[in-house]
Amino acid sequence: MSDYPNIHETRNRPTGVRFSDEYVFIDLADGRAIGMPLYFFPWLRDASDDERNDCQLYPFSVYWRNLDEGIDIIAMVSGMYVKEMHRPEAATT
Repeated sequence: MSDYPNIHETRNRPTGVRFSDEYVFIDLADGRAIGMPLYFFPWLRDASDDERNDCQLYPFSVYWRNLDEGIDIIAMVSGMYVKEMHRPEAATT
């Protein structure tokens, strides 16, 4: 038995990547957009705009060649991450 859920191959295919100040969004073939906070991916949070825009889309992942890192769509959709990520503390005033 696999640890991964049964993922539909074409519905979950990434079609684009977008960024806000705090999130990375991956557009999927079925019209959904899934997003995660950039603090989950410090390597992507700290990347330049040129580095962020230089990505390759694969059936179940997005890969940034110049950063030698990627995001797995199955893990993103299912929330199955190896490391526990901690939200950065909000600045106090």
